[in-house]
Amino acid sequence: MKLLAVAFATYLFGTPILGLSQTIRYDAERALPVTPASIKNILAVRPFTLETPYAYTWSKERIMVSTGVLIVLEVDPAYVVPRNKLEPVLYAGNVPVQRLNHGNVSGRVIGIVPGSTDLTNALIWFGSPDLPERITANTVESERVRAEKAGIRAFPEARIASVSHPPVVAKDLAALLRDTAAELILEYSPQEKELAESWRLPTAKAPPKNKSN
Repeated sequence: MKLLAVAFATYLFGTPILGLSQTIRYDAERALPVTPASIKNILAVRPFTLETPYAYTWSKERIMVSTGVLIVLEVDPAYVVPRNKLEPVLYAGNVPVQRLNHGNVSGRVIGIVPGSTDLTNALIWFGSPDLPERITANTVESERVRAEKAGIRAFPEARIASVSHPPVVAKDLAALLRDTAAELILEYSPQEKELAESWRLPTAKAPPKNKSN
Protein backbone atom coordinates (compact mmCIF):
# COMPACT_ATOMS: atom_id res chain seq x y z
CA MET A 1 0.00 0.00 0.00
CA LYS A 2 1.95 2.96 -1.31
CA LEU A 3 -0.27 5.33 0.65
CA LEU A 4 1.00 3.87 3.92
CA ALA A 5 4.64 4.47 3.03
CA VAL A 6 3.93 8.15 2.46
CA ALA A 7 1.57 8.52 5.41
CA PHE A 8 4.08 6.95 7.80
CA ALA A 9 6.33 9.95 7.42
CA THR A 10 3.64 12.44 8.35
CA TYR A 11 1.88 10.53 11.12
CA LEU A 12 4.41 11.32 13.81
CA PHE A 13 5.05 15.04 13.53
CA GLY A 14 6.95 14.59 10.29
CA THR A 15 9.21 11.88 11.72
CA PRO A 16 10.30 9.63 8.81
CA ILE A 17 8.97 6.31 10.09
CA LEU A 18 9.79 4.32 6.98
CA GLY A 19 12.33 6.67 5.47
CA LEU A 20 11.09 8.23 2.26
CA SER A 21 14.60 8.11 0.81
CA GLN A 22 14.49 4.31 0.87
CA THR A 23 14.06 2.52 -2.43
CA ILE A 24 10.96 0.35 -1.98
CA ARG A 25 9.57 -2.18 -4.43
CA TYR A 26 5.80 -2.21 -4.30
CA ASP A 27 4.17 -5.50 -5.19
CA ALA A 28 0.76 -4.58 -6.51
CA GLU A 29 0.20 -7.84 -8.35
CA ARG A 30 0.78 -10.47 -5.65
CA ALA A 31 -2.46 -11.70 -4.14
CA LEU A 32 -3.20 -10.65 -0.58
CA PRO A 33 -2.59 -13.45 1.96
CA VAL A 34 -5.47 -14.96 3.90
CA THR A 35 -6.57 -13.29 7.15
CA PRO A 36 -6.91 -13.62 10.06
CA ALA A 37 -3.38 -14.94 10.49
CA SER A 38 -1.10 -15.38 13.47
CA ILE A 39 2.44 -14.07 13.67
CA LYS A 40 5.33 -16.54 13.86
CA ASN A 41 6.95 -15.39 17.09
CA ILE A 42 7.57 -12.50 19.45
CA LEU A 43 11.26 -11.64 19.77
CA ALA A 44 11.45 -8.59 22.05
CA VAL A 45 9.27 -6.54 24.38
CA ARG A 46 10.37 -3.13 25.69
CA PRO A 47 7.93 -1.01 27.76
CA PHE A 48 8.36 2.75 27.51
CA THR A 49 7.17 6.01 29.03
CA LEU A 50 7.24 9.36 27.25
CA GLU A 51 7.55 12.67 29.06
CA THR A 52 5.68 14.31 26.17
CA PRO A 53 2.71 12.33 24.77
CA TYR A 54 1.93 12.11 21.07
CA ALA A 55 -1.31 11.67 19.13
CA TYR A 56 -1.83 8.08 18.01
CA THR A 57 -3.07 8.19 14.42
CA TRP A 58 -3.15 4.43 13.88
CA SER A 59 -6.80 4.17 14.84
CA LYS A 60 -9.86 6.34 14.40
CA GLU A 61 -9.84 7.17 18.11
CA ARG A 62 -6.97 9.67 18.33
CA ILE A 63 -5.69 8.75 21.77
CA MET A 64 -2.71 10.49 23.34
CA VAL A 65 0.13 8.05 24.01
CA SER A 66 2.50 8.50 26.95
CA THR A 67 3.09 4.81 27.72
CA GLY A 68 3.27 1.68 25.64
CA VAL A 69 5.42 -1.21 24.52
CA LEU A 70 7.91 -1.55 21.70
CA ILE A 71 7.66 -5.07 20.26
CA VAL A 72 9.63 -7.05 17.71
CA LEU A 73 7.65 -9.69 15.85
CA GLU A 74 8.69 -12.45 13.50
CA VAL A 75 6.15 -12.56 10.68
CA ASP A 76 5.47 -14.14 7.32
CA PRO A 77 6.93 -11.54 4.90
CA ALA A 78 3.90 -11.96 2.64
CA TYR A 79 1.81 -10.00 5.16
CA VAL A 80 4.08 -6.94 5.16
CA VAL A 81 4.99 -6.60 1.48
CA PRO A 82 4.48 -2.92 0.51
CA ARG A 83 1.52 -2.66 -1.85
CA ASN A 84 -0.42 -0.10 -3.82
CA LYS A 85 -3.60 -1.18 -2.06
CA LEU A 86 -4.94 -1.99 1.39
CA GLU A 87 -2.76 -4.25 3.52
CA PRO A 88 -3.56 -6.62 6.41
CA VAL A 89 -3.73 -4.65 9.66
CA LEU A 90 -1.53 -5.85 12.51
CA TYR A 91 -3.33 -5.96 15.86
CA ALA A 92 -2.30 -6.53 19.47
CA GLY A 93 -5.05 -6.83 22.04
CA ASN A 94 -7.49 -3.99 21.53
CA VAL A 95 -5.45 -1.76 19.22
CA PRO A 96 -3.75 -1.72 15.82
CA VAL A 97 0.02 -1.95 16.14
CA GLN A 98 1.89 1.10 14.90
CA ARG A 99 4.35 -0.48 12.49
CA LEU A 100 7.68 1.34 12.39
CA ASN A 101 9.23 -0.56 9.50
CA HIS A 102 8.19 -2.77 6.59
CA GLY A 103 10.03 -5.96 7.52
CA ASN A 104 9.27 -7.77 4.27
CA VAL A 105 12.95 -8.61 3.71
CA SER A 106 13.93 -9.57 7.26
CA GLY A 107 10.59 -11.02 8.30
CA ARG A 108 10.79 -8.88 11.46
CA VAL A 109 8.41 -6.04 12.28
CA ILE A 110 9.15 -3.46 14.97
CA GLY A 111 6.05 -1.75 16.28
CA ILE A 112 4.42 0.22 19.07
CA VAL A 113 1.52 -1.07 21.13
CA PRO A 114 0.10 2.00 22.91
CA GLY A 115 -1.17 2.05 26.47
CA SER A 116 -1.16 -0.72 29.03
CA THR A 117 -1.89 -3.80 26.91
CA ASP A 118 -1.09 -7.02 28.81
CA LEU A 119 0.75 -9.05 26.18
CA THR A 120 0.39 -12.24 28.21
CA ASN A 121 -3.35 -12.12 27.50
CA ALA A 122 -3.38 -10.30 24.18
CA LEU A 123 -3.80 -11.86 20.77
CA ILE A 124 -1.35 -10.57 18.15
CA TRP A 125 -2.51 -11.17 14.58
CA PHE A 126 -3.04 -9.85 11.07
CA GLY A 127 -6.62 -8.84 10.39
CA SER A 128 -8.52 -7.85 7.29
CA PRO A 129 -6.88 -5.36 4.89
CA ASP A 130 -7.72 -1.78 5.82
CA LEU A 131 -6.23 1.60 6.68
CA PRO A 132 -5.23 1.79 10.37
CA GLU A 133 -6.64 5.30 10.72
CA ARG A 134 -10.12 3.94 9.92
CA ILE A 135 -10.03 1.31 12.67
CA THR A 136 -12.57 1.71 15.49
CA ALA A 137 -13.10 -0.23 18.71
CA ASN A 138 -15.92 -2.13 16.99
CA THR A 139 -13.59 -3.04 14.14
CA VAL A 140 -11.02 -4.45 16.56
CA GLU A 141 -13.68 -6.46 18.40
CA SER A 142 -15.03 -8.06 15.22
CA GLU A 143 -11.52 -8.80 13.98
CA ARG A 144 -10.57 -10.36 17.32
CA VAL A 145 -13.63 -12.62 17.24
CA ARG A 146 -12.58 -13.80 13.78
CA ALA A 147 -9.04 -14.42 15.04
CA GLU A 148 -10.26 -16.46 18.02
CA LYS A 149 -12.49 -18.56 15.77
CA ALA A 150 -9.45 -19.19 13.56
CA GLY A 151 -7.61 -20.63 16.56
CA ILE A 152 -5.19 -17.75 17.18
CA ARG A 153 -4.09 -17.57 20.80
CA ALA A 154 -1.93 -15.32 22.99
CA PHE A 155 1.69 -16.22 23.62
CA PRO A 156 2.44 -18.06 26.88
CA GLU A 157 3.41 -15.86 29.81
CA ALA A 158 6.80 -17.59 29.97
CA ARG A 159 7.55 -16.61 26.38
CA ILE A 160 6.68 -12.95 26.99
CA ALA A 161 8.83 -12.94 30.14
CA SER A 162 11.79 -14.46 28.28
CA VAL A 163 11.89 -11.66 25.68
CA SER A 164 11.02 -8.73 27.97
CA HIS A 165 13.57 -5.97 28.52
CA PRO A 166 13.74 -3.21 31.17
CA PRO A 167 11.45 -0.22 30.57
CA VAL A 168 12.84 2.98 29.11
CA VAL A 169 11.90 6.62 29.62
CA ALA A 170 12.22 9.03 26.69
CA LYS A 171 11.60 12.73 26.29
CA ASP A 172 9.24 12.22 23.34
CA LEU A 173 8.51 9.93 20.42
CA ALA A 174 11.44 11.23 18.38
CA ALA A 175 13.82 10.38 21.23
CA LEU A 176 12.28 6.91 21.59
CA LEU A 177 12.81 6.24 17.88
CA ARG A 178 16.34 7.63 17.92
CA ASP A 179 17.63 5.92 21.05
CA THR A 180 15.66 2.66 21.32
CA ALA A 181 13.70 1.79 18.18
CA ALA A 182 16.72 2.47 15.96
CA GLU A 183 18.72 -0.11 17.90
CA LEU A 184 15.94 -2.66 17.40
CA ILE A 185 15.94 -1.99 13.65
CA LEU A 186 19.71 -2.50 13.46
CA GLU A 187 19.54 -5.71 15.47
CA TYR A 188 16.48 -7.37 13.98
CA SER A 189 16.03 -5.82 10.53
CA PRO A 190 19.47 -4.50 9.50
CA GLN A 191 18.37 -4.41 5.87
CA GLU A 192 16.50 -1.24 6.87
CA LYS A 193 19.45 0.50 8.55
CA GLU A 194 18.75 3.59 6.45
CA LEU A 195 15.52 3.97 8.38
CA ALA A 196 17.32 3.82 11.73
CA GLU A 197 19.86 6.34 10.48
CA SER A 198 17.07 8.72 9.40
CA TRP A 199 15.71 8.74 12.96
CA ARG A 200 19.14 9.79 14.18
CA LEU A 201 19.54 12.76 11.87
CA PRO A 202 19.96 16.04 13.81
CA THR A 203 17.01 18.38 13.86
CA ALA A 204 17.74 21.55 11.92
CA LYS A 205 17.41 24.75 13.94
CA ALA A 206 17.17 28.32 12.76
CA PRO A 207 20.35 30.32 13.42
CA PRO A 208 20.12 32.81 16.32
CA LYS A 209 19.22 36.35 15.43
CA ASN A 210 22.00 38.92 15.56
CA LYS A 211 21.66 41.17 18.53
CA SER A 212 21.64 44.83 17.67
CA ASN A 213 24.06 47.08 19.49
